[in-house]
Amino acid sequence: MDLILVLKKILFLVNLNLICKRVHGNISSQTSCAGILPADLLEESIPKYGFLPNGVSVLYDTNSHAHAYKFSRNNIDLQFPVSKVFKNCLYFPDEFSIFFVIKHEPLYDKKECILHIGQDNTTLVSIQLSRKYIVLTYNNRKVQYRNFALKDKKWHSVGFSVSASDITMTTDCVNKRRKRLKRKWPSNLPLKNATFQIASCAPARGVTLGHIKDLIFIPGADAAVRACPPKTPQHRHLDNRLPAVPGRLIDVYRIGSPGPRWDDCTWTDVGDIAYDLHAKSLKVCVNGIWQHVTVNIEAPTKAPELPRRLDYIDYYQDIRTPGPSIDVELFTIDGEGTFAVFASSRPRKSKKDISIVYKWRKKKFVFYQRLNTDAAQCWKFFAIDNNFFLAVANYGKDSRVQGNSTIFKWHKRRKRFKEFQIIPTWTARDFEHFVMNDEHYLAVANHAKGSSQMVDSGIYIWSTKLRRFKLFQNIMTTGAYDWTYFSVNGYHFLAAAQAFDGFSTLTDSRIYVLQDKQFVLFQTMETNGATDLEYFQIGDSVFLAVANAYNYGPQNINKKQEYLTNSTIYKLDKGRRVFKTFQTIETFSAVDWEFVTIGDEHFLIVSNAQNRALEGDHLTSIYKWRGVEKFVRVHQMDVLPNTDWEVFTDKRDVYFVYSNAKGKTSQVLKAVFTPS
Repeated sequence: MDLILVLKKILFLVNLNLICKRVHGNISSQTSCAGILPADLLEESIPKYGFLPNGVSVLYDTNSHAHAYKFSRNNIDLQFPVSKVFKNCLYFPDEFSIFFVIKHEPLYDKKECILHIGQDNTTLVSIQLSRKYIVLTYNNRKVQYRNFALKDKKWHSVGFSVSASDITMTTDCVNKRRKRLKRKWPSNLPLKNATFQIASCAPARGVTLGHIKDLIFIPGADAAVRACPPKTPQHRHLDNRLPAVPGRLIDVYRIGSPGPRWDDCTWTDVGDIAYDLHAKSLKVCVNGIWQHVTVNIEAPTKAPELPRRLDYIDYYQDIRTPGPSIDVELFTIDGEGTFAVFASSRPRKSKKDISIVYKWRKKKFVFYQRLNTDAAQCWKFFAIDNNFFLAVANYGKDSRVQGNSTIFKWHKRRKRFKEFQIIPTWTARDFEHFVMNDEHYLAVANHAKGSSQMVDSGIYIWSTKLRRFKLFQNIMTTGAYDWTYFSVNGYHFLAAAQAFDGFSTLTDSRIYVLQDKQFVLFQTMETNGATDLEYFQIGDSVFLAVANAYNYGPQNINKKQEYLTNSTIYKLDKGRRVFKTFQTIETFSAVDWEFVTIGDEHFLIVSNAQNRALEGDHLTSIYKWRGVEKFVRVHQMDVLPNTDWEVFTDKRDVYFVYSNAKGKTSQVLKAVFTPS
């Protein structure tokens, strides 16, 4: 009996093993889609011989010597079942690449599809174009890239390489932009009854206006490596080769191929086009010789950019403001330019406060718009769904009365900011905008409520339904001056600089971390009149700089040198998950830190709100990162009293803007470089 039982158990295990192999074998073969070959989607949808499908025409580009397809808006319907490419597959592969070669007209429709893969009204994967963006959509999620390359009416190659964790877009084999996915690429996108829709989002809808030469699907996420040439071409410096003969481009992407083929120009290559990365021009194979497509090609006039280092900073422009300015915010609106807005306040006897927006025109800031404010303390610019906003934190004239802070919205037709939403606040000092999990938040730092420094500071969340901000969470703060948001390794933090507890400036500033959809206390840091927190990274190191502005209270009972304080730079100890003191710097009325990277050099600018106001010469300092030497002072600037610094670039020029808290003249400075 024992022997029979043993044999039965063995037989049962064998059968179970066979069943498992069959099940897992079938699942593997269906989901992994092994054996998929590169596919020329244009060739699959447009026959090589005979009549062209409705809405499709062939054109010959005389400038580039290339044949391509053009599509009609009215009756284009190019589609075929995905089973022609994805044989024996139940689900869409989670690693693949798509390449296309296109020349686009200057005009764009609101929505153009290069490729749409889906069933009925469901989109699995699509590639769309607009004037501003190139968008890869999958499973109702969008990954957007700025459309810089396709605006010059020239031929360009565009490739998307998709893996489980990121998407890389490569244009012309030169510009690679990689974006990490917040969630892994879904492995369960069903392919049943799905179709490839070529050059439109649906029949006669979302038709691409560009001319398409090639549209290739390649299995594997490393196709960009295979398709693009090495940095040192093997023959004739010819990269990014675009064969003119239908079906030839696909050979470049064959699995196992080390990369593009660098054949000589033979009779079989006549009409093939290649892009010379070194000469930055297209070449065509004609009668055995690679010839330039254009004539009288001018030699490059732009000198190569040489390495440079910051030498000194010089005066550039005065900006007159309605009153002393505590804060300046620089921002750019697509298609409109660069702007600066100063948080200004007039004397208390004035009935009406205004702040002014300035626009950067012809290398100068000029008046652009007045905005009504109430003792403005801070401006914050942000964008939501291609809409642009400016939020102002108003301190108000009386701390005993609840005030209002305002969000302004950019009016695209009038090209002006208009009042959009009112946020109730108490002596607001700061606004901080941030994005977590694709949702937009706005945190306000309320400083005091009447005679009490303890007051709720609100965090608001953008409601896509209401198209307004609504309250998300209140956090009790004490003399709050500044909010700073940052994220580290997927954790979201919100740090509050707290300046005064009603008795002393020597109090705790706090760092909160998001847990279970609420911010909870993570760490406290002893600060002395803290007014600003600056988060920055250098390499893999994470830092948080605190600006301590004023020393008042029992710790300084004799009230000596109240503006002379130590400001601290903290470094995150990732092992212990705590910010630890990294460097202490003696500062004088430090209200703001500004971290700046110029080239490969890192700097910290610290403001001096009392410059020239007291006896002695208290200069504004710039510190430079020097590795093991930490931050070392390298510049001292004799400027007006300043409370906030911002930096921007115009081509190769670098400018510094600061706000003057004691007068009506703020300034723009310009960086002067020397070759390194």
